[in-house]
Amino acid sequence: MPQRDFILRMIEQLGAMLVALRKMILGGGDPRQIEDALASAAQETGLELAILRGLTLDSLLSLVSPSGEVEPTRCWIMAEVLGLDGLQAAREGRATDARSSLLKARALFDLMRPRGVLVGFPEADERIAGIDQELEALSANGQNPGEPSGDSA
Repeated sequence: MPQRDFILRMIEQLGAMLVALRKMILGGGDPRQIEDALASAAQETGLELAILRGLTLDSLLSLVSPSGEVEPTRCWIMAEVLGLDGLQAAREGRATDARSSLLKARALFDLMRPRGVLVGFPEADERIAGIDQELEALSANGQNPGEPSGDSA
């Protein structure tokens, strides 16, 4: 029982960190602080942020379901981190990076949606709707999926 309580406290702390990070991004926070916070959140999944960004969707899916069944906590954290990473990339005008992270996050959240009699996370639908809005905004700004962003890095 104490181990379960510890795990629940850790999840709550990470959730609070992700909420604060979302507020920083939407409030136009310092990009370096946001990058550091994203990296810290990614480390909670046992991965580096650069690795999460670089993995293919198939690779991400195998990481969240190594036994064939989705590990909900790991999947949710990866989806949140990638979603926030995409949101920040969009705010910085890095449309290609934003689209990549947002599409990966969307696919991970999709794994968490309630289906039929299976228990899922209703919040996943909210996250997917938000991601879809961000993707539409990127397209409305003249960036079609697969098209180079024209950003100079």
